[in-house]
Amino acid sequence: MTRWGTLLFAVLLLITPAPGEDREAAQLRMSFESAVAALNAGDIDGFLSDVHEKALSFYSCGPTSGKEGKAACQLDWERFFGKTHEAKFEPQNMQYRVIGNTGIAWGEYEVNVKTRDGRNAHHRGRYTMTYTKEDGKWKVIMQHNTPAEQGPAGPRERLSRARSSGS
Repeated sequence: MTRWGTLLFAVLLLITPAPGEDREAAQLRMSFESAVAALNAGDIDGFLSDVHEKALSFYSCGPTSGKEGKAACQLDWERFFGKTHEAKFEPQNMQYRVIGNTGIAWGEYEVNVKTRDGRNAHHRGRYTMTYTKEDGKWKVIMQHNTPAEQGPAGPRERLSRARSSGS
């Protein structure tokens, strides 16, 4: 499939609401998925276009974690992409909820990274992105990523750990 054909297919997937999904949740999902596509393409400006000027970002590894503003978010992503040759963020088990003018996207993720020095790394974890609707457009106001090995275990992980340890 050509690059343009792939792009067209991706756009069609983005604009098709999931079964049972309301219009606002579908718009939120499209905003999230376009941000993921921009990150995977290394398009920092495309990603930042949906980030609010006063957004907060919390990353376990980000140098500006917890600092306010789009510029702090931009610095984190520029440093990340500056160290990588190739990176792919793959969200899984995505969930979306809209409450008034607030939208929440959350789920699990895998990130596969090839660094500029040739090393490969694989990370898993959870993400939460909180949005506000401003001038008809969803804007990220808070993003939080926690690697699985650093975050609190969910029920499945606790049960799995208990079984493997003989508890």
